[in-house]
Amino acid sequence: MTISSLDHLIENKRIVVTVGCGGVGKTTVASALALAAARRGRRAVVITIDPARRLADALGLRELSNEPCPVPRSTLDALGVPSEGSLSAMMLDMKRTFDDLVERFARDSATRDRILANRIYHHVSDALAGSAEYSAMEKVFELSECSDFDLVVVDTPPSQHALDFLEAPERMIAFLDSRLVQLIVHPAMQAGRFGFRMFQRSAYKALELIERITGVGFLEDISEFLLAFESLAPGFRERARQVQHRLRSDQAAFVLTTAPASESVKQSILFLNRLAALRVPLAGIVINRMRHWPDGEPPLSIPEPEHAATALSELTQAFAALGAKDFSALEAAQAAIQAADCYAALVRRDFDTTSELVARARTIDAFVRRIPELPEDVHDLVGLGLVANHLFHVGEFVAERNIAQ
Repeated sequence: MTISSLDHLIENKRIVVTVGCGGVGKTTVASALALAAARRGRRAVVITIDPARRLADALGLRELSNEPCPVPRSTLDALGVPSEGSLSAMMLDMKRTFDDLVERFARDSATRDRILANRIYHHVSDALAGSAEYSAMEKVFELSECSDFDLVVVDTPPSQHALDFLEAPERMIAFLDSRLVQLIVHPAMQAGRFGFRMFQRSAYKALELIERITGVGFLEDISEFLLAFESLAPGFRERARQVQHRLRSDQAAFVLTTAPASESVKQSILFLNRLAALRVPLAGIVINRMRHWPDGEPPLSIPEPEHAATALSELTQAFAALGAKDFSALEAAQAAIQAADCYAALVRRDFDTTSELVARARTIDAFVRRIPELPEDVHDLVGLGLVANHLFHVGEFVAERNIAQ
């Protein structure tokens, strides 16, 4: 891909999913991509699965809910977002989204109310076949179908959970087609509510014991839940297939965010391997908080040996010209050179550490973007604007070390 591929991504895709390990600024990158899209005149919404408040804080919003919350127009005007563009954000409420699915797929209001009031449903709705991740995918699909938005940017949890998120549709389909469902739900449906006990005598004995110990009508609740759930299965199965197809289509793109720290890079490479195994195409890699040298690649030593004496002399004279009496000009010059040399080593290390990721990006024709380490943490829309500028080469970050994009 060429440098323009990132522009193509935010101008033409319906869904952009940011993935990666924790602590690398993934939330910031997702928000900056959405802001960049809004600056191009698109109606963007960024959705976070992470319960932390970072996204709301960065966008200057008091709180986020399960529905998109728009950034005020006055704020967007100050950030250069044209009138046709907009930016909204939301934080997924897993339970509420799954309840919405029940309401959508229940055959009638009586079935819906029976399931939502069922005690077993209350306990299993957060865990049933990865329902939390599935409900996240459902919300992404719902927003991508909504005519109010042109682009949905998804900030996923850290990598150990993000692949659960990506695999949720497949797991839901596998659950609905599993032997467990075939052995329990379908016989119960055929035999009627109380016939459930006849088909699973061993399960009945265990549940009867639980019922006696707890005093809860467990058998009645679970049989009622399973019978009611049978009516939802076709809708869930079809929706899972739709979500699966949407994520694999050319309407969606995946962007890996990482940091130059060796452990982050190691996890990112493992993550790339798993994405490849899932046959999920990666659009690009964003390396956040890269240290860079102002004029490009730093020299191997600061100063270079043949110029060391001259550089020390000139810098000493410069400090002496300041006229300060509380420090030695020579010692100040030596300390400055040492600090510069240490920083140059860090710059070289960041590029060396990430070189394998860049090579992998080349092999899959993915773009690479490097965001420099900023003086302060990004905690508001102004900071997000700076990150967006660096993502799209609007800023002054030029330390590419002769690596083609």
